[in-house]
Amino acid sequence: MIDGTTTAKEVPLNSKSIFIFKTFQIGTAAVVMMVVLRLSIGCHFLYEGVWKIAHPEFSADGFLTQAKGPAAWIFYAMISDIDGRERLKVADGATGKWYADRWQKLQHKTVRKYRLDDRQATETQEIYQRFADGLVGYLEENSEDIAQYFNSLDRFQAARAAGNNGAAYQKKRTWDRQQELRKEANQWLSAVDEMELAYHNALWSALSEDQRQRGALPVGWTMSDLINFAVTYGLTAIGVCLVLGLATRPAALGGVAFLTFVLLTQPPWPTIYPPAPEVVGHAMLVDKNFIELVALLVVATTAVGRWGGLDYFAENYVIRAYKSLKEKLTIREIE
Repeated sequence: MIDGTTTAKEVPLNSKSIFIFKTFQIGTAAVVMMVVLRLSIGCHFLYEGVWKIAHPEFSADGFLTQAKGPAAWIFYAMISDIDGRERLKVADGATGKWYADRWQKLQHKTVRKYRLDDRQATETQEIYQRFADGLVGYLEENSEDIAQYFNSLDRFQAARAAGNNGAAYQKKRTWDRQQELRKEANQWLSAVDEMELAYHNALWSALSEDQRQRGALPVGWTMSDLINFAVTYGLTAIGVCLVLGLATRPAALGGVAFLTFVLLTQPPWPTIYPPAPEVVGHAMLVDKNFIELVALLVVATTAVGRWGGLDYFAENYVIRAYKSLKEKLTIREIE
């Protein structure tokens, strides 16, 4: 065995010689360290996923809204109505319509799912109407400030679309202004979200104990919910597979995809504003996420899952058995 080198043999072919390289061979120490690398990355991914499961309040929205660089718009689009144009709409006949329609649908689904009687159906309709009226009242009360916010947002987006954001001070001003506008919108959106939570609790209180046994309110999934679920359980699954050495290559490629996603939201490029906080260190082009991504590519392109992992048993006792059975059936068909 030649540690970290290759061997070659000369083969005659049409009076010429070519070199055919044999497979690289590595030593025991390298194999052990590759397994350690796989386990280390697996533990990192697994803990990230488990932590998010233990903290159901986790949301990727905050991370997505902080995306920067040329691909930032892709991640902003993943958040429904990121600037609140639909949710905060204040107009004749449309004030609060985004939330009101959603709350009305929930009331109808609640009636059907829990098979409410006429009294309960009437009660839940009254609950809906009370909250819908409160929503309209809140938005109208703040209508002047909201209108000023939309005017400021229009001017900001027009100025950004016009370009001229190449200078460092202009990038800083654009980013800071974007964050200010979103902070301004969030003060109203957060208040309405609290109102929505209170609405859910009121509907739940209208149910009997037997009805509550049928499960949670049929709120439905938003795009943010789907992203949170995918991130949480995707990280967990990748971590479990890497730790166990099961389906190692697909798991490693899944980790590469996730880290590519992270790098696109926070590229460590010197021209991107804002720069990463100094507390996380200093990086240019290559940061910790990129290094872990490269390490996962190493894991994906080696047999490390079969070195101290369940892929060894899958390869030798499942895949080979399946191939052997398939060959036998093929021979029988030929005979």
